[in-house]
Amino acid sequence: MKGPTKTIVALFGGALLLCEQAQAALISGGIEFFGSATASGPSGPPDTIHFIDPWHVLAGIGSYAGVPSGTPTTFADFTFIGDGSTAILLAPDTPIWTFTIGATTYSFDFLAMTNGHVESGSMSFTGTGVAHITGFEPTPTYITIQGTGHGFDFRFSSCSIGSIPEGNTMALVILGLMSIGGVVALRKK
Repeated sequence: MKGPTKTIVALFGGALLLCEQAQAALISGGIEFFGSATASGPSGPPDTIHFIDPWHVLAGIGSYAGVPSGTPTTFADFTFIGDGSTAILLAPDTPIWTFTIGATTYSFDFLAMTNGHVESGSMSFTGTGVAHITGFEPTPTYITIQGTGHGFDFRFSSCSIGSIPEGNTMALVILGLMSIGGVVALRKK
């Protein structure tokens, strides 16, 4: 093989390795839960959200489609400070929720809050973390928790997660453009 041919083969080999990596079994879809929780007070000073277990699965799609409605789920409490977009999760919760069906364990690590608000009669949180399902790659995701009620005792209508697009797609696009540029440069020689 001549020099330019070796270079082209190396570029395509590298692209194939990245393609295989991007094809990993990532979690897709989302899951919703319902249950009760209490807040220790309004947003601002440290506020702890206490989940009254068990919570239950309402519905799932994608990787969660086979989870039966009503599956009991254990939730962990979390504490935050601030209000709105300045709300900060005081410590990561790993996992914030988990349940097992047969040999498959499902869980979510709540790592960062992006928005949080509690007032008498309602609460709402968004954040990011990592979803886990046995047999799948840990997948970056977001979480939304919303609920309404009386005082600081809430009945949540849903708590769901969904996939965040992964960065490998952009890496593949850049690699593809670099490969095309490399082939053009070699042809000019």
